[in-house]
Amino acid sequence: MRARWLSIIGVLALIVASCSNGDSIDTTTTATDVPTTIVTNVTDAPATTQPVETTTTTEEPPPPEAELLLDVSVAAITVDDDSSDWDEVVGLAMTLVPIVDRADDPLENMDVTIKMAYDDENIYALFAIEDDYDWNADDHNLSAALALQFPVDTGGPHMGADDDEGENSAGMVDIWHWELDCAAGELNGGGAGHPAGEGNDPGNDSVCNMDDEWATDAETREDDNTATGENSLTGVWWHSNPVDGAPGTWFFEMSRPLQTGDEQDVQFTAGEPTLLAVAYWDADFGPEGWDDSTHVTSADQGWIQINLR
Repeated sequence: MRARWLSIIGVLALIVASCSNGDSIDTTTTATDVPTTIVTNVTDAPATTQPVETTTTTEEPPPPEAELLLDVSVAAITVDDDSSDWDEVVGLAMTLVPIVDRADDPLENMDVTIKMAYDDENIYALFAIEDDYDWNADDHNLSAALALQFPVDTGGPHMGADDDEGENSAGMVDIWHWELDCAAGELNGGGAGHPAGEGNDPGNDSVCNMDDEWATDAETREDDNTATGENSLTGVWWHSNPVDGAPGTWFFEMSRPLQTGDEQDVQFTAGEPTLLAVAYWDADFGPEGWDDSTHVTSADQGWIQINLR
């Protein structure tokens, strides 16, 4: 599946130094040491200056930095429409902000609580987002949508481009992209046994549209469709007040094996931190529902570092 997704969860537009809000900082650093040696030969003739010998050493950029921390503890989690097994798991509360500013119809900030846990086989995530209920079985743009992003390449500070034109890739990210084509309480994702779609497209969930994707620039994304591609994501969503337009809380619960063997997936290991960003699309963001650019994101606050304790 190939489609435009502006600043996939906003990291390009919000971290590049030329971004409009100026809150985020590109943490890529390159250290260059250029010693200069001038050799002078002293003879009976006037002193002469030999050519300058220049040595340049460029260090590899460090991994991205994160200001937000989320500890991931061991817990027994079942992916269903009941969050009671998360009661003892400590979460991270934060506010997601719009990726684009609209003077005519500004988007609102949205509050989210993020929890993550793991066991011997899987990593789990629960996102609780305060928003009214909108779900349409025939058009997922008229329903909520969620995406998680994890850097696969740690050499750059973000997925996307490091230039205004969006052409120079700064690294690969793993994307868990969830558009709600199935009803509340149903198992979504390839881990639910749903077949891949669109031919040889193993990252695709052809039934519920909970896809395992990757990207290396801010304008396009692809399902995991290489030789190692797969989709072992599983998820269930529900709402606390499922009446059209009623206020309440969306819940997105999901899991994936810690290790998948897919070169386009982030791999989780106890004791090793990784990074996370999240985006949310609201059906109220446009007259015909959300589009690629109308979403709120955690990106302006930098990466969230998740620590599997």
